[in-house]
Amino acid sequence: MENIKMPYDESDFKTLRNEGYMYVDKTMYIEKLEDYTYATYLRPRKFGKSLFVNMLMCYYDINTKYEFEKLFKGLYIYDNPTEKKNNYYILSFNFSGMDISDTKEIKKGFNERVYTSCKEFIAKYDLDIKLEEKTSASMILLDLLSKFQNLKRNLKLGNKIYVIIDEYDYLINGIFDGDISCYIKSLEQGGFVRAFYEIIKEYAGCADSVIDRFFATGVTPIALDSLTSGFNIATNISSYPQFVSMCGVTKEEVKELVKQTGLNSKVYEELMKKYDGYRFSQSTDLHTLNTTLVMYYLKSYVEFNKAPIDLVDNNLATLGNKIESFANLVNPNKNYEKLVELITDGEVCEDIVRQFELNENVFYRDSFLSLLYYHGYITIKDVSVFPILCIPNYVSETLYASYFQKMIATSKKYNIETQDINNGIIQFGDNGSIEEMTKAIVSFLSSQSIRYKENFSEENLKNIYSLFFSLSSKYYVYGEFSTSQEFADIFVEKSVVSNFKYEAIIELKYLSKEKAKEINNQKLRLDGIEQMERYIKDKRFEKRENLKKFVIIFEGFETYHIYEV
Repeated sequence: MENIKMPYDESDFKTLRNEGYMYVDKTMYIEKLEDYTYATYLRPRKFGKSLFVNMLMCYYDINTKYEFEKLFKGLYIYDNPTEKKNNYYILSFNFSGMDISDTKEIKKGFNERVYTSCKEFIAKYDLDIKLEEKTSASMILLDLLSKFQNLKRNLKLGNKIYVIIDEYDYLINGIFDGDISCYIKSLEQGGFVRAFYEIIKEYAGCADSVIDRFFATGVTPIALDSLTSGFNIATNISSYPQFVSMCGVTKEEVKELVKQTGLNSKVYEELMKKYDGYRFSQSTDLHTLNTTLVMYYLKSYVEFNKAPIDLVDNNLATLGNKIESFANLVNPNKNYEKLVELITDGEVCEDIVRQFELNENVFYRDSFLSLLYYHGYITIKDVSVFPILCIPNYVSETLYASYFQKMIATSKKYNIETQDINNGIIQFGDNGSIEEMTKAIVSFLSSQSIRYKENFSEENLKNIYSLFFSLSSKYYVYGEFSTSQEFADIFVEKSVVSNFKYEAIIELKYLSKEKAKEINNQKLRLDGIEQMERYIKDKRFEKRENLKKFVIIFEGFETYHIYEV
């Protein structure tokens, strides 16, 4: 596998194609995208948006006409080119990485990005245009487009402009930590960002237009409502079934990547178990995976013939701190309750906000979960009257569990002691005892509302045990673990960085206090033991020397019995 080049975090299409990197073919979406003259597309970070944008630029750019075969041979679009191939001047803007920490500098930084992009556009196509010194992004863009329009008329240029914007909403991310009013002013009527998009609309929507197409990517629709008020001819295609996997990779694409790298099916199964789960449309149940994480995982196998020690790279691991910012924007008490519901039920039902009205009350009372959804912290599990939302996969649960736990712990309503959980994990890992962990869970349950006590179930109990064990990087935790005969409630497995001794299969039983009076505890214990004996017949457990087998029965929230099989 020495010659295999994995494109981990590489977003330059030419580099991938010219230097022999593996590439997941997304060119079949070009012809689908041409049905939408002006489009916006939202996905969480690291789903391959920038690479897709770069691929579009290579395909449509008049300057890459003679590179078409070299760049696209072997891909879908090479055999199925559209009439618009290599037919545009590409005017691209990338607003990612801007300094948004100082609200006073945002306008200056935005103007500089626009000016630099316009200058690069002129140089790239060797245009006889000289930009005037302007003080705003909109005036800079207006200067460029008006002069290009004159040039087009005088020289009778046959090609128009394709405007492509990557991370259109990046500068609005400062709204989570900064002065909301500053960002509102940038987007409201007369604001510098909105004025910029109004210029694009002006030169796109007329008979003598010089802008023929527009495509923009982003993470959230926070600025979309205000943006499209200035540019209201764009279509948000993010949840359209035909574009679900335009960015990200599908199960079939992952399977093909594993095959091309010469790895076996076990690697594929491990990868899917850890990273699968994102669903971005209520109209289809097709799942996609985070492109960067998939490449990160496979790159480790290609280079070191083993899984990475850390299942998430540092770029994504730092994103969890945004959760607290989201929760504290509007109605934090309700948001914390939603987090508890997500932890205890494993899911929560709520509609997804399509656009955020940007004003002094920037977020609706029920927009917290939507923010988590757009950033990839939760995803669509199923659809009833409203979408049912859940944490996407094992890695997400592990990565964000500590953030959820710390946030809930800050509220006096909930009794979570981090040290108690850590002690429980250590006691189990070193000594094989699950007593301290169970006490920590009892402490947490005692703080729950009456509503949770009335509706509590074994599924809730399983989710809490899974979450608490997930707070340690020393363990992988699998709920509803598939054995050869049926599903075990929880399998606690040592991670690749674990120095602990013990692992466990846990079978949980929950009875309300009223039910406990009616049902024979001894019979329930025997049922659990019989189930456990069937689980351990699975061959994967045969060589695990320190595998603990627990049947745990709860009677209400305070009384519990631990039986080791």
